[in-house]
Formats: sequence, C-alpha cells, structure tokens
Amino acid sequence: MMDLTFLIPTRIETEDRLRNITSVVTYLLHHVPAKVIVKEVSNQPTFKFRSLPEIKKRVDTTNLTYLYEESNEPLFCKSKVLNDLIVASDTKVVANYDTDCILPVSAYKEAYDAIANKKIDVVYPYTCGIYQWATKYNMEIYEEFMKTLDTATLDKNKTLANSTIGWTQFINRQKYIDSYMMNENFISWGCEDDEFYFRMSTLGNYMLRLNGYVYHLDHARTVNSWFSNPEFNSNYQLWNRIKSFDKQQLIEYYEGQDYLKTRRKQLA
Repeated sequence: MMDLTFLIPTRIETEDRLRNITSVVTYLLHHVPAKVIVKEVSNQPTFKFRSLPEIKKRVDTTNLTYLYEESNEPLFCKSKVLNDLIVASDTKVVANYDTDCILPVSAYKEAYDAIANKKIDVVYPYTCGIYQWATKYNMEIYEEFMKTLDTATLDKNKTLANSTIGWTQFINRQKYIDSYMMNENFISWGCEDDEFYFRMSTLGNYMLRLNGYVYHLDHARTVNSWFSNPEFNSNYQLWNRIKSFDKQQLIEYYEGQDYLKTRRKQLA
C-alpha cells in the first residue's frame, strides 16, 4: 500500500463530468494501491447516488472515502475544497487530482517514489509542452473504458494538445502545509494552478517533472471551469500581484492570510 492519498474535489454539473469522475475513480482504485478521497460540494450528492454505484460494480472501494457538503453557492471553489481534503488526509504524499485526468499506470508509481524515496517535494507527472492527449470521451468510449480500464481505449479518439501545470500534482503533504496549502482567495476557476507552481518553486521546494503524457477527458465548460467565471478578473489581478513577490514578500503575504490561520487550527 502506498502512503498516498488522491485528493479529488468535485461538483458534477454535466453528464460528461459524471462519466469522467466515475471513470477516473474506478481507474485509480483498480490500478493504484492508495487512498482516494472525493469531496463533493453541491446542492445534491450526485456522486453518491449516480457515480458510486457504478464504481462499486467494478472495483473494491475499501480505499475510497466520500465526503459531501451541501451548498447552493453557484461558484465551486476548488482551492478551498482541496484544503478541506488536505486536512482530511493523513498520508506522507498527497495528489491534487482533477476529475478529468488519467495517467499511464507507471506514472503514478514513478511520481510517488520520487517523493517517498528521493526527497522530491512536488512532482508534475507529465511533460510540459505538447504532451496532453485530449480525449473525446463519448458514451461509446466510456462504456469500453469501464470494461477494460486500459488507456489503449482512450487512444482511439485522442489528439495532441498543450500541457502545462494543471490536472494533477503529487506533493509531500507536510511541505504542502508548510508552503501554505492552496490559496483560498482564488475563487472558482482561474490562475490557481499558475500561482501554486510559482509559490512552490519560489519557496524552495524541490520540483520534478516526469517524461510522459497525460490524458485529459473532454467536458463541457461552465463558470466553474472557464473564463466565464465572474471572479476570473479578480483572480487574475491577484495572480499578477503575487507573481511580483520575492520569497520574503511571499512569506509575509501568506502569514497574514485569515484562511491559513483557520487551517492551522484544524491541523493542530
């Protein structure tokens, strides 16, 4: 058993998002001997009633924990939910994990081993550049994938696209906490991944990128996953401010954040 927890924040707003999270959680539980925590923040527990039964048909769910928080807020704040999940986890290594991301099986072990055994702090388990397999994940591909749980199925309907710093990151949990976790001032979607990469490197964490591809299952875009987020401009302004900081300014900024004071009490 790996000393690893996948942290999966979710709000299932569309049918393709439902297919994606069902596929991703099933794939992880089948291939990776690690814990998985899904936290759904929504006005109804869609994962519990529609996704979980499908997962249980195919794999052992002993390592899966499901958390639900009822909310009628229109904006889904991934950064806040990831911090909830960090608090809920207890393993040496955690992985921020999007509901639309699948890696080759070997990448999970390589990313985990780099942190568990080689003193790396943060691993991006795919290459920066044109290393995204953008996958048209229709119902036909979904049904075949759920039977095989093999990325060869995804290869039938994929195209190359840009890859940078989103989707998933493997992190030493204590270094994550010491580096101020996710910034909860980023509301809903936009710039949080850029800021996280900048901060972790600026604070001196040891960073590693693996050589390889990431599969990204396509999905509809809502205000919680596109530039239509009404808070995107404020997110962008915050990111522009933070990226001008040197290491000491970054520390001073974060030490004054109210969300961090709350999280430290929860972790005490």
